[in-house]
Amino acid sequence: MNVFRKATVRVVLAAVVACIASGCASIPKTAGPEDNDPMERMNRAIFSFNQKADRAIVRPVATGYRRVTPDPVERRVSNFFENLTGPVVVASDLLQGKFKQAGADTGRFLINSTVGLLGMFDVAGHMGLEAHEEDLGQVLGKWGIGRGPYIMLPVLGPYSLRDAAGRVLALPIEPLREYDNDTGARNSLVVLYGIDTRVGLLAADDELDAAFDPYIFLRDAYYQRRDYLLHDGEPPSLDEEFGIEFSEEDFLGVPQEPAR
Repeated sequence: MNVFRKATVRVVLAAVVACIASGCASIPKTAGPEDNDPMERMNRAIFSFNQKADRAIVRPVATGYRRVTPDPVERRVSNFFENLTGPVVVASDLLQGKFKQAGADTGRFLINSTVGLLGMFDVAGHMGLEAHEEDLGQVLGKWGIGRGPYIMLPVLGPYSLRDAAGRVLALPIEPLREYDNDTGARNSLVVLYGIDTRVGLLAADDELDAAFDPYIFLRDAYYQRRDYLLHDGEPPSLDEEFGIEFSEEDFLGVPQEPAR
């Protein structure tokens, strides 16, 4: 396991210990985003650090990379890293009982890894095998495990405790482990992956910078995205999620009595 993975595991384990110490195990499954953030003070401090590092280093590097990299090359790099998620996606399919999807995702990974030149070309996509976003955090959610508290990790960004645990559990089946004997190649790929990921988020920078409270904006956006993935694009409505019943008057206003 390389230094990057060891650091990730240590941070997640430290968050788990802090969570237990703060009593977060008592948070109900139906708690809203603000209730799932018992470590908000620490999270805000880490978020502030991440923002400063991003503005000083990461964002300028990602912007420069996009400026100098031809679009076809940029797409090939993104496709390559998307293909590396194949084993985790297939394992997540199987653990959720999505056997038909697991077969399609297995075929997609094999086709793109061979005919698609290590995934740089999405040959399987042109054959009708679309990509799916599945991970072990979603598996834990489907198994009934609550998402736990919100965690802001240094450099890595936002996670729920459940998703962070899923991320750690996925490390043994990630293809980058094959580079354990070549530290230089592995570290270069990790850096390139980070840049490619940041490039994909550049479009959201203006919205985050313009938010009244960027921390809450990111936290809420993270939970909405994860709920969307967990429920396969059909997240529960507010009344289903939090037990709140809405009537038509809540949206249209209280009807006025007719004038006499």
